[in-house]
Amino acid sequence: MENKDFDRNKEVKQIILFFLISHGLPFLTTLILMLSEKAFFLTNQFYSNLIYFSLLSPTLAALFVLYFFFSSKERRNYCYSVVDLKRISNKWYLIIFSLPALIRITAALLEAVWPAKQFQFAFSAEMTLSYGIILLFFGPIPEEMGWRGVAFPKLQDRFGFNSATMILGFMWAIWHLPLFFVEGTYQYLLGLGSLLFWSFMFGIFFTTFIYSFIYNKTNRSILAVILFHFMDNLSGEAFIITDNALIISTLLRGIIAFYIFNYQKTIANMSEINI
Repeated sequence: MENKDFDRNKEVKQIILFFLISHGLPFLTTLILMLSEKAFFLTNQFYSNLIYFSLLSPTLAALFVLYFFFSSKERRNYCYSVVDLKRISNKWYLIIFSLPALIRITAALLEAVWPAKQFQFAFSAEMTLSYGIILLFFGPIPEEMGWRGVAFPKLQDRFGFNSATMILGFMWAIWHLPLFFVEGTYQYLLGLGSLLFWSFMFGIFFTTFIYSFIYNKTNRSILAVILFHFMDNLSGEAFIITDNALIISTLLRGIIAFYIFNYQKTIANMSEINI
């Protein structure tokens, strides 16, 4: 009993330290820069770059936990899960590379029925190979090394799938808040407190269920969620849809999240009955 309590306390400590670093660094950086610029919204380009740099915090938090709490075997397994292509079956490769675009296309098609009654979907002329590479290294890799690499498995071991996903979904959404205060960012253009702001935040919360599900179904593959995150961002940048369609896409993600939530709840209930 004492060993179980010790392990649980150790897990909680790791989770708390992870989020202190992952969220503390960008929020503290933003606050300091606001005080320095004496403005609520940051316009200084150098300061904006510092905010982006501070958003590498999930990886830094992961490295901290890996170094101080993981055994050498656990660290090897972690590294292996980042590069192991074989953990991901062909079915999940298909889902990973197609689902983000399908959600976006479906949202545009639904908008064509209601409320706009016209189909608006276009490929962005700004999308280039170099920009695609930037999207991979400034988002999917540094974020998923932390969110799904360390935070989610620790939360899941402690609280179970649904509770872990909801906690991480909330924390992941909140983590994006500093970007709403930086002039020129996508989040800034959405507008703090606007309908699109809430669509963005709920979209992240709902999408967390998809990421968590993919992570578990690919034998805890960090690579799988990195690839899905990349395709999610790539689809968002490459395929232009209207604001109404964006909101519809959030609702679609909510439907998928609801299905996953109930599926996992059923699995958990069946496990309790078997015990």
